[in-house]
Amino acid sequence: MRPEEAATLAHWLRDLELKPGTVCLNIGSSTRQFREQEQPHVAELFIRPLEADGIRFVHCDMKEADGVDEVGDVLDPEFRSRLRRYDAGILVCSNLLEHLSDPQRFASACGDLVSQGAYGLFSVPLSYPYHPDPIDTMLRLTPEQLAAMLPTWETVRSCEIEAGNYLRDLRAGGNGLSRLARQIGRVAMPLYRPSKWRENASRLSWLMRKYRVSLVLLRKPAVNISEAEAE
Repeated sequence: MRPEEAATLAHWLRDLELKPGTVCLNIGSSTRQFREQEQPHVAELFIRPLEADGIRFVHCDMKEADGVDEVGDVLDPEFRSRLRRYDAGILVCSNLLEHLSDPQRFASACGDLVSQGAYGLFSVPLSYPYHPDPIDTMLRLTPEQLAAMLPTWETVRSCEIEAGNYLRDLRAGGNGLSRLARQIGRVAMPLYRPSKWRENASRLSWLMRKYRVSLVLLRKPAVNISEAEAE
């Protein structure tokens, strides 16, 4: 989650004026260390402002670690059943779909985690380097394509945002010039750690190019579509 993305998504949710106590399922949340230290803007710009409004976050991931409240695979029906018991009003799936071999199936499974009338925040890169975690399928979607993954849901808000570039990332991380020099050297030697060559080369190609991210806020229909059609 990029800083601009975190701020935009928090703003969208705060505009909904959801009642205190509303549960937010944060899918693919990673660890507390990731949210608060490696990418502190996730906590500072997204989670904490919403918690101050009374939103209750439930952090969900496949790995058991500090800061993960629910451990499991969203594609597992038993895990989905457990998450549905929270009666969540919000679902967040940020920059996760590009790391999955079957993103459509995963998005549909996410839609099964919340009740009718709940909201879903989804984001994916639109213009962004190759970044395996552990894979990157290079799924790059426009907001319209992203919203189409849950075709029965209403699009409440959508946009593309600029989110910095690799040069900014290097500066923010400290020792930017030395890190850049090392990376250029590694790209010049493709036989050195070849498994990392593509990632290094891809990031360098975005040294000055702007990252872009697609964001959508969707709402699950208040009435089950199949039931409404039956009537």
